[in-house]
Amino acid sequence: MSPTRRALLSALPVGALAGCLSGAGDPESESVQRQASGIDSDPTVLKVRNPDGDSVILERDETADESEPMSIGRGLVTSADQAANLSVADGVADADRSRVRSFLEETDFDAETVYVASGRIESCERIRVRSVSWQPQRIEYSYCRELRPSDEACESETRVAHALIFRLPVVLERRLTGRGSSGRSPCRTTETDYAVIEGNATVPGNETAIDEGGDGA
Repeated sequence: MSPTRRALLSALPVGALAGCLSGAGDPESESVQRQASGIDSDPTVLKVRNPDGDSVILERDETADESEPMSIGRGLVTSADQAANLSVADGVADADRSRVRSFLEETDFDAETVYVASGRIESCERIRVRSVSWQPQRIEYSYCRELRPSDEACESETRVAHALIFRLPVVLERRLTGRGSSGRSPCRTTETDYAVIEGNATVPGNETAIDEGGDGA
């Protein structure tokens, strides 16, 4: 009588059995592990601010049709269906609303993930993102702060709602257990062509801080 499959498996060395179960040596499995951790030193990121409200990006509960949308602090958007439940808060300029919607619609959620990081920022400052990194269930980004260009509106000693919307070149699970950021102020080098805003000055210009180069916020 030929040996059973169980008998054959029990005769294998422990290391060989562990290799079979873990998928060791499987190029596809190793590729997935590499994608689960990474860093992008030139990330695709949209920067949006709301000078007239406390939030920027809102999300409606998928399980409750009548629920009020809630502000997103820091979280992942992992599907087109989830993206469709996002909205932009009142107070954000119409042009920026359009940019947010286009950004989400152009994301390929079969290969990419969106990460939203919201907070508050000084009205006369903007953020330059240096890099973003990811691990399973954890996202971190590094940044620096600099003064906004003189042709963009701001008010000293005033903070406004602000969001960074990253497009990550990896598919991640929606659940996050860790989030972080690190930065310095001011930036070591600056793209702003002046160094000081006069105290208590209000600088005329556009209401938003997004530009085509991606460093507007």
